[in-house]
Amino acid sequence: MSNEAPQTRHIWVIRHGKSTATQSGRRDHERVLNKRGERDGQAMRTWFAAQANPAQWVWSSSAVRAKLTASYVTAGFGATFVEDASLYLASAETAMATLKATPSDVGSVALVAHNPGLTYLVNMLSTEPITDNLVTFGTTLFKFNGEWSDLAARTAEFISLTTPKNVGSE
Repeated sequence: MSNEAPQTRHIWVIRHGKSTATQSGRRDHERVLNKRGERDGQAMRTWFAAQANPAQWVWSSSAVRAKLTASYVTAGFGATFVEDASLYLASAETAMATLKATPSDVGSVALVAHNPGLTYLVNMLSTEPITDNLVTFGTTLFKFNGEWSDLAARTAEFISLTTPKNVGSE
């Protein structure tokens, strides 16, 4: 048995940026970021670059709007991008399973996906409710002590909730 203290890890949960409305002939999965989503992405990329505990690994839904959002996250953090089709419109439980699959050598992870699953996930991770609605490009940060495989409901400590409006984008 090891006497080592559990490793402190960080979890960034990020809803995709503001996207275009569903257009005739275009599937929901193919929706792109609109002008506000792109502007928010640029502001958030700069903000991510200045953060302590940058994500090393970014899980992203396979939806175009999530991948475009994840590109800003990945660039800001200087992280590895990993697309996971199971995150498209995923439940909180599916998103949690993805986080638990993070490689053990990764100390800080980000997950970019969709509502309502992400609002449920951020409230599930914490010991108290965080938000009724994680807004587009809303970013929550949690601290967790242990192995990724041990992550479970109410085991993470909520640190912050940041939105593009908080960092100067409108």
